Amino acid sequence: MKPIMKQKKPTKTNKPERKPGKKTAGAIIPAEIIPAGELTPRQHKAIAALLEAPTITAAAQAAGVARVTLYEWLKQGPFRGALETARASLYRAGMDTLKGAAEKAAGRLIELLDSRNENTRRLTAHEILTLAIRIDENQTLEKRLTALEQALEAARPGGEGLNG
Repeated sequence: MKPIMKQKKPTKTNKPERKPGKKTAGAIIPAEIIPAGELTPRQHKAIAALLEAPTITAAAQAAGVARVTLYEWLKQGPFRGALETARASLYRAGMDTLKGAAEKAAGRLIELLDSRNENTRRLTAHEILTLAIRIDENQTLEKRLTALEQALEAARPGGEGLNG
């Protein structure tokens, strides 16, 4: 007979790690993302599940609805639109987070230029130059696109659309 071992209390060092995809569905989606009255509470829960789950089947399970029901909702304009709006909002929030960390990341790259390791210095210099070239290309393309848009707008008679 094996001795019964006591489980340790979770601490910072021994607490169990949260498994990916184990978030709870049903997070409240802000009212400004989904227009009030268009979706049922179950549909709101399904959207939250779709945002978190790796598959539609997992999302349906987490939301407590049949997979077939979820597929039917995905065909409906208001539900599909609300899901796309919620995804776009999460994407923008993620981009804002990355932008906030960009200064720290750039500082770290610059620090690595002084590394003792020759290979690290070389790879860092290459990465910085590559990023600088991309930034320059993007700025140039943006200027050219703006100039083209302005020229196109100026060429339109009376501000009418392209099809007249």
